Amino acid sequence: MKNYLWIGLIVVVVLITLFQTLQINSLKESLKGTITGKAVQSQSSGETYEQMMARMHPEQVQRKPATTSSLPTMVGGC
Repeated sequence: MKNYLWIGLIVVVVLITLFQTLQINSLKESLKGTITGKAVQSQSSGETYEQMMARMHPEQVQRKPATTSSLPTMVGGC
């Protein structure tokens, strides 16, 4: 009786593993087309790092001063 139980359990585990393997393969195939389409689109845009930062984090990107003479000469101290 124990042998049949172990064989049945192994068969169930193998069937579940096979089913999930098929699901993963179909998911990979469906994502492959999506990722390839997005990769081609992002490569053709030619966005630089600075442009991406300005688009994604506009509050962090500040305009640089026009001249260095308007900058403070001493940082910290008395």
